[in-house]
This record gives sequence, C-alpha cells and structure tokens, in this order.
Amino acid sequence: MQGLTVPGNLDGLSPIRDYVAQNAKTVGLPESAVYKLCLAVDEIATNIVVHGYEEAGLTGDINASVRIDCDKLIVELHDTGKSYDPNRHSVPSTEALSLPLEERKIGGLGILLARDNVDELQYESTPAGNTHRFIVDLRANLEAVRDAERGKLTDERRKLSILLSISRTLGQEIQLSRLLTLIVAEVTSAMEAERSSLLLYDATTNELVSKVAEGMSTREIRVQLGSGIAGATVLDRMTINIPDAYQDSRFNPSYDKASGFRTRSILSAPIINQNGRLIGVVQVLNKINREAFTGEDERFLEAICIHLGIALERAEMVEAYLQSQMLKQSLQLAREIQMGLVPKQFPAFPEIPQIDIFGAIEPALDVGGDLYDFFSLDENRICFIIGDVSDKGIPAALFMAMARTAFRMAALASKESVASILRRLNDFLCESNHSQMFVTVFAGILDLRDGSIEYADGGHEPPYIVRARGGAAMIDKIGGLALGFIPGYDFQPGKIQLNEGDSLILYTDGITEAMNEQHQLFGAARIQQTLEGAAPGIEAQRLSQMLLGGVTAFVAGAQQSDDITLLVLRYGGNRTQFPVGVSPEVSAAPV
Repeated sequence: MQGLTVPGNLDGLSPIRDYVAQNAKTVGLPESAVYKLCLAVDEIATNIVVHGYEEAGLTGDINASVRIDCDKLIVELHDTGKSYDPNRHSVPSTEALSLPLEERKIGGLGILLARDNVDELQYESTPAGNTHRFIVDLRANLEAVRDAERGKLTDERRKLSILLSISRTLGQEIQLSRLLTLIVAEVTSAMEAERSSLLLYDATTNELVSKVAEGMSTREIRVQLGSGIAGATVLDRMTINIPDAYQDSRFNPSYDKASGFRTRSILSAPIINQNGRLIGVVQVLNKINREAFTGEDERFLEAICIHLGIALERAEMVEAYLQSQMLKQSLQLAREIQMGLVPKQFPAFPEIPQIDIFGAIEPALDVGGDLYDFFSLDENRICFIIGDVSDKGIPAALFMAMARTAFRMAALASKESVASILRRLNDFLCESNHSQMFVTVFAGILDLRDGSIEYADGGHEPPYIVRARGGAAMIDKIGGLALGFIPGYDFQPGKIQLNEGDSLILYTDGITEAMNEQHQLFGAARIQQTLEGAAPGIEAQRLSQMLLGGVTAFVAGAQQSDDITLLVLRYGGNRTQFPVGVSPEVSAAPV
C-alpha cells in the first residue's frame, strides 16, 4: 500500500488518522477495531510531534505506511526526531486510574491507550530514525465479527420461527373474542415479557377500548386518543419504549395499585393495517431478566403487529358476515383487505432511479387467490414475488394473505437465499394447510447495482424478458413444485440478468388461460407476440397496459374465468433516471 508523508507537527495528525482508517477499512477490519487502531496511532503520533520534535527543538516529517503480513495488519510510523520508546515508559496502574482526576499523575495515559488498543506495539531506533509498529491480528478480529453475525443470524432465525408460529396459530382462530385472548398470550410469550394487554380502536367514539389485559379485571376501560401511553402511541402512530414507567408522566400507576403488580418497563406499539387504518394498540410489560426492552424488541414487536393486524381484520370480516348475513358486504370487505395487502401506489420507488415497477390484479370473483408483492431488503436489493392459489373466493384470499405475509416476514427476517426462503414458506404452508390448497409462486431478488436476479420457482408460469433494444423471450427457468404439497422440498436457485432498460414480466395463468367466446385460450404465443410489439425503452406501466389490453381485446367481453395478475419490473441501470410519466397517485390498473 502506498505510504503517506506529512510534516511532523500537529497539523499532520488528522491526515495520518484518515490514512490509517481508510486502509484498515479496505482490508475488512471491523469498525470497532478501526477505531481502536486509529486511537493508538494518534496517541503515538502526538508523542512524536510533542516530545520527539517540538520539545527537542527538532523538525522533520512523519512517514506512515500500512501493509499485511501473515494475516497481520501492520501500521508503521517513521520519524527522525528524538528517540522515544513507549514500551519503556511507565503507564498508570489500575489503582492510579481509579483516583480522582485532581489526584492523578500527569502522563502515561496515551501510551496505555496505544498499548491496549492493538495486539502488539513495537519500537526500534536506528541511526536512520525511529519506527513505531502497530500490529493487529486480522484473523482474530474477523472471526469475532463472524461470531457476532452468527449469533445475530441465530436470533433472527429464532424470531422468524416465532413469527411463523404466531401466524399459524392466529390463522387457526377466526372468532374475535377467542382471538383477542390468544393474541395477548402469544405476544407475552414471544416478547419474553411478564404481561401484555390489547386495546382496539373504536372509530365511532374515537377511543381505545381495552379488550384483554393480563392480570386485570375484565371491566372495559376506554382511553381517549393522546391520553396515557396507549393514547400517545396511537396519536404519534409510533412505538414507545419506556425503560422506567414511574419516571414517565404519561404512566398511570392506579392500575398497579389495583392489581398489586409492579410495572417496570413498557413497550407499546400501534396495530395498523396495510391501508394505514388504525386497528389498536398492543402493550408488553416488564422484559424478563432485563431492565428494559431493547431496540431489537421494538422492531420484533412491530413485525408481530403486522400479523396481529391481519388476524384482527380477518376476524372482524368474519364477525361482520355472521352478524349481518349479508354476503355482498362480506365479500366487499374481503376484497378491500386483499387489495390492501398488495402494493398499488405507483411509482413504487420514486427515490430509486434504477427500478420501475408496475403491478395489476383483477380477481375473477369479488376476491381471489392471486398475489404479488415487492419491497426493499436494503439499499441495493429489491425482493419480489408473484403467486396463484389453487382455489378462488374467500378461502383462497385468506390462504393468499397468509402466504404473502409469511414470505415477506421470512425475507425481511433472514439473509438466506430466495430458494431457502421458499423452502421455509413451503414448510409453513404444509403445516397450516388443512384445506389442502396449494400456491404456485415465482420469487426473486433484484440487485440494483448490476441488474442480476436470484430467483426460485414454485411451479409458476415462466416469465418473459423484454429487451431494451426490442424483442421478447420466454425465460427457460429452473422449475420447482408448487408450495403446500411436500414439506422439506428443496427449491433450486436460478439467475436472470437484466441489462439497462430490460423488463421482466411476471404473470399468472389467468392471462394464458383467458378464453374468448369461441373457447380459445390467449396462450403463451400471444403473450410473446404482444410483447415483441413493445417499443424500445417502454415504461413498466405502459408495458403492463399493453399486455392487459391485448387480453381484453382477445376475450372480447367473454366472462373472466380466473384471476388475472401481472407484475413488471424494468431495470434502468445503476445510474439511470426513468422518465416515469405517471403521478404517485396512479393505482394498479384494473383489467
């Protein structure tokens, strides 16, 4: 690595720190180790300037260099000032460091920091000058990072298992009163808390109503929005983490006095559906074996609230149907829930110029079993899925909702490949599949940096690519089985490469099997023919409308027999800004 030479004065310290930090990060040294190394180098470099040059009445340079030798990162500082060996200089003892500042002897602390923050500090002096050598064991530091990452991954898998278990448990109960009690018990266990409570939002009175509170009476309690911790959670629509309840002015201790329970810490999160509608608030009290809830606990409870929202909305839908006996209203509510689960605001990622996405879904009945979804995994990757449940109507819609939510949570909670995520989803659906439905899916992860897609297939229709220069081709995908049949099935990963301006077209068999009055199918050949007529560089929305328009013209008013769903992803290259041409209010186009 190229060295750095700076004047031996205080102005040269900052360039040395920057030089060491940049090279240490380049070889993969963790942030914490980089900080310690820079601290050690800075302390010695300061001694060189102050004692080696200025106090000795000398002038000269400091030369810094970085190299790697046998898994060791070695930083050397060379100077021509007065000899100053840090290893022979006394440093403060533990007892001395414990004294008040005014009683401590001056000096030695910087050298102590230098010694303690690297694996080895060497010094040698020759007629040519002095050399300080800082040695850091790369292998040990990187292994420590890997151990931490393995521990984090193990915790992520534990949380993923809990999330799937909650989804499965809540999915088996549709009666609202029993579901509420079940929710509170599941949340308490998952969050490793002593107690939990659930309050639902009453839109008619604009209040929160307590439904289940462990350790409290069954008497209904109503809370005004903005009042107390639960009311503040709703008002701000944000999770509130309180490490010491009695130090927070919003906490009402009367509940503790009535029950004899002592509240220490509180974690309170809003339950909000996909359309932004407030459903309620869940609160967990007293983290077991800890003083307070952590930031990880906050994110985990927020993930759980997604499942709670779906379960509560479904229970509300079923209860509304049983009470009113009006099928039309129930189906309309189910359609709203279903459509609320799929992204429908486009442009989807206006802040990301590399991707242009458009999706459309039209159930054959009021509700159906098709699904699509897409979301960011991080700043460089977009995850997407399209699927088709084997049935129609409310059962298929519920199965679709369960599959879509489980896939999203598995993808967000795990760093595994998309093939491994499909395996987890398949195992989950097999365990929960009492109705023996199945779903075909095609899922992938698009890397925005280079247009590469890692995908896995679960018996779905083969996608197409429309090239930026014109022309279309069906992808010869690596196939797999539909999900919900065989637990433990290993899905095989595949690769797709999108170049700048290319579009990936995903669809369900409602398009290929669209039938006209003469009982002719639209078929794959017409998909190919339609896509080949696309103009070079066509936007995702226009390409979607082009294909769906072709289907509409072909069926010529014949009754729709299956759900029709389409998802188009157009890759604009690493730095391309799309001329999107649609406003953010554009919704998924009906067929």
